[in-house]
Formats: sequence, structure tokens, C-alpha cells
Amino acid sequence: MANETVVSKDMFKDLIGRGCGARKMEYNWRDVVLYALGVGAGKYDLPYIFEQNKGGLKVLPTFALLPYLNNVNMEPLRHVPYAPNEIVGDFITEKLGYLQNRLHMAMDLTIHGPLPAEGAFLTEDRVNDVLDRGEGKGVVADCQMDIYDRAGNPLATLHSYHYHSAFGGFGGPAFKAPKQPFPDRPADIEVTEYMPDNLAVLYRLTGDTNRVHIDPRMAEDFGYEMPFMQGLCTYGFVTRMLIQAEIPFAPEKVKHVYAQMRAVCYPGQDMKLLAWKLEEGTLIFQLKDATGRLILGNGIFEYEI
Repeated sequence: MANETVVSKDMFKDLIGRGCGARKMEYNWRDVVLYALGVGAGKYDLPYIFEQNKGGLKVLPTFALLPYLNNVNMEPLRHVPYAPNEIVGDFITEKLGYLQNRLHMAMDLTIHGPLPAEGAFLTEDRVNDVLDRGEGKGVVADCQMDIYDRAGNPLATLHSYHYHSAFGGFGGPAFKAPKQPFPDRPADIEVTEYMPDNLAVLYRLTGDTNRVHIDPRMAEDFGYEMPFMQGLCTYGFVTRMLIQAEIPFAPEKVKHVYAQMRAVCYPGQDMKLLAWKLEEGTLIFQLKDATGRLILGNGIFEYEI
């Protein structure tokens, strides 16, 4: 039976600052290559997939996202992917007495320097805040993960935003989604690339083993026509496209990537990247599927000049 819940602006206060505990993900060149393949790298992308490549193996910046929803290479091991947003989700489920709708809304990744091709990610995460979308519109969990190497040097910081359908209008701080004004002119970059129909299956091997991305029955139970792409895989897919379009095979130059997840993406179709250059080193972008539906929006891609 659900607990009787008093809805107030302080109802989530005990969750702020809570996290899943310190964790560690050790990796080597095979993990780096598998990740690159899992976000669409092809046989000619040798800097990402060949460990003996002249100049060394290069690591895509979004590789740093793996610890967030990883339940394969992480210590301590968990049986299912569990990130700090689930602390908020579990709290809401306990109060309601049933599972509410949850969606990954946006990811914001800052890279502090080139990622090594082997080593370890040491992570600390937490719930930063629970933001109010308004009456009947749910709440947003603002979560953060800080990633360090074994020596304690910062490698990356990610902010992840997750929608939960209950308790909108509870009176907490308001959620304000950043919006990018897109220029009223054709895109400076327009690239179409096929997303293989087995990409979600391949990406699972990097550690995000949520069944909804492979099990047709579970996908149907959640109201989807078939298993769909992991949001972070699509995010990595478009980041690789942006690098290749603007700074080919120079992932070490990437400083910041932000994108909002606007719709479920199904593999096995052409994906179109549209990007506009605001200034040298800064692009804003969208990713659309073969039907023209917006998959990732309000994107920002920043790199060293």
C-alpha cells in the first residue's frame, strides 16, 4: 500500500546530495574499441578501432558516459543499471505505490582533458536537485557524476536530467530547459548516416543492459513498437558524427556536448545531422530520423580551436 504523501516544497529535500556511492570502472583498449563500434564507428575509422594505429588509439569523449548506466565493468557490481536519478524514482514509487513514467531528458558532458586509452574511471555521483515542471507536468531529477583517474585528476563531469511523471506542482525550484535559438538559414553541416539495425544490441555490450533495448516483449509492454536505441548511444552516435564533420579524428579537442532527448529512436534507418556554426569552436545541432522526426534537439558542441 502506498504511504500517504504530504506534497510540499520540502518533500524531496532529504534526497539532495544523495548518491550511489564511489565506484570504479577499469578498462583497456578493447573496451575503447567496443564503445566506438557501439556508437557507429566503421571499418575505416582506424583511429577509433585499431589499437596499433599510427598515432595511437583515440578515445571518443562520450566514452566517459559509460560509468553512468554501466552494470558490467563497474565495481561494486550491480545487477541492473542504477544511477542517482533512480534514487528519486524509487522515492516517488514508494510514495505512489506503483511505478511511474520515467524518461531520460538530457545529457550535459564536460571533458577536462583527453581520455586515456586504458586505465580506470573513479566516479562519485549525487542528486543535485529535484525541479518542478508545474502542476500535472511532473518533476526533473538533476543528477551529476564526477569522473577521475586513479591519481585523482578530473577527467569529466556529466549532468543528467531525468523526467518523472508525478508530483508536478510540489512547489520546489522551477525547471527551465535551455533553448538554443537556431539561425534562420540553411545548416552549415548536413550529414546523413545509416544507423545499423543491430546497434542497440552491440551497445549493450558496453554495459547498459536494460532489457527494453533488446527484448521485443518488454518494449511492447512499455508501449513501444520494438526495442529502441539507448539514449546515451544516440548521444555518442551524434557526437562521433560531429567530430568527423568538424574536427576529423580529433576527439581530444572536444570540450563540451549537450543535447536534449526529444523522441525515441529506432535503429535501422538513416539519421540526419544538422549543425550551425555560431563561432569558431561552437556548433549548435539537431539529429533527425528518416521521417524528419527530431530525436536530439537544442544541442551544443564545443571544441578547442
